[in-house]
Amino acid sequence: MFAGGCKYHKSPEKRAEFIVKKISSELDLNDSQKKELYRIKDEILSKRKELKLQGPRIPTEALAEFRQPSLDEKKINKAFELEMNKMTEMRAFMTEKAIEFHAILTPEQRNKLVDLITEFQQKHRHHDD
Repeated sequence: MFAGGCKYHKSPEKRAEFIVKKISSELDLNDSQKKELYRIKDEILSKRKELKLQGPRIPTEALAEFRQPSLDEKKINKAFELEMNKMTEMRAFMTEKAIEFHAILTPEQRNKLVDLITEFQQKHRHHDD
């Protein structure tokens, strides 16, 4: 739900704010729903900070190996494994938040949300797909 974002808003906070405003407007959320959506957004940003997620990247520890005379396969794999564990934890957390958000939407809003996500994915799909 919030993982994507807009390339014109660089920081995670600005991307999240853009997405929340877009969803609020497009789904015509009431004040109570907006309050819940902002709470969910804040919790997601907090969890992202807690896990020190920085988006798709090569872990610093793995990248540091390239400065060495030879690569240590175990160190590289361990660095990626730690990063994948964080991503798995974040995915589970995001699923919980999606369930919370889904619960406050009307059937019409749920359908509109699916349409918005589908449109976003089609607009931002990779050209090699």
